[in-house]
Amino acid sequence: MPLTAAQICTRAAQIARVPGFLTQAGDSLNVVLQELCQDYDFAPARKTYNFNFNVSQIDPLSGQAYQDLPADYLRGIRNEAFYTISGMPYPMIPLDLSEFDMLVEQAGLSNFPVFYYVSMSNSPPRMFFWMPPSGAYPATVKYWSLMPDIATPATSSAVPWFPNQKYLIKRVAAELMEDSDDERAPAFKTACDSLLKGYLQMKDDKGDRAQVVELDRRRFGRSFDRLRNTKQIGW
Repeated sequence: MPLTAAQICTRAAQIARVPGFLTQAGDSLNVVLQELCQDYDFAPARKTYNFNFNVSQIDPLSGQAYQDLPADYLRGIRNEAFYTISGMPYPMIPLDLSEFDMLVEQAGLSNFPVFYYVSMSNSPPRMFFWMPPSGAYPATVKYWSLMPDIATPATSSAVPWFPNQKYLIKRVAAELMEDSDDERAPAFKTACDSLLKGYLQMKDDKGDRAQVVELDRRRFGRSFDRLRNTKQIGW
């Protein structure tokens, strides 16, 4: 049976020989979980956000069509931003801000969106589209989320989302050893790195299919935006 957050904190404090550091152990547990969430992509953090394009929703500063994303949006999943028309999915291609800024924006310009850019400086994160959508098509964005902290982990019965509990116990113990100037801390940190490396090598089930090398969709494939512009503005 998986250990609760309180049990992990208690065991880590005992290993670190500071049984009274339960509050510090709880804080360290949340910090470690946030570090894992931010540095790696794990299945428990995968989420789906569904919405409909809003053709009248235009950012007043940039003049670009946008959609606010969930507050826990951390980063998008590759090739998992698309919209559907009559059951047919149309993928959107992510761009860097420097590329997105070079796209033509003109009043009244709308079509099927091809590119998007996510601004993490907005709160919540904001997704901009080009071209602005011409209809209220249903859209889907799959993303890696920022997992919430465990409330009062030192006494919580919640089970942490990260499944490798041996790593959590040892890593929290190592953090407590650093707090107490325990000379075992470096050795524990090294052992934790080995545990995590082994888990990362096996965390995704991809053994039943070959890996595929993909071309950059910004440069290859069918896309109307690469057609020569002879009717409106530009060339």
